[in-house]
Amino acid sequence: MADAAEIQAMLKTLSDGYAAKLPEKFTQIEQQWQQLPRDRWDEEGFYELYRMVHSLTGSGKTYGFPAVSDAARNLETVFKQISEVKAVPNEEQRKRIQVLLSELRKIR
Repeated sequence: MADAAEIQAMLKTLSDGYAAKLPEKFTQIEQQWQQLPRDRWDEEGFYELYRMVHSLTGSGKTYGFPAVSDAARNLETVFKQISEVKAVPNEEQRKRIQVLLSELRKIR
């Protein structure tokens, strides 16, 4: 059975692996956002984006990155509002999403 030091080392390894993948995850989210059409509702593309952000909301705290969870939760709130009306995000929502994506990108 693993002792406390071994468990801490395993948790650090998991956390470090998660941290190493964050820039790629942020890039994927940004790319998915950029690919969404501005002139028509793309339900499939939007829900893929929503799923990606939701995944970060849950996993951030789990791996020791509560700021990731908090930033992703803010994005998720905006996405929830958009999904309820199933409409192309308006200009105010687009600006808010861009700000939140920038905040997410700044987290290290």
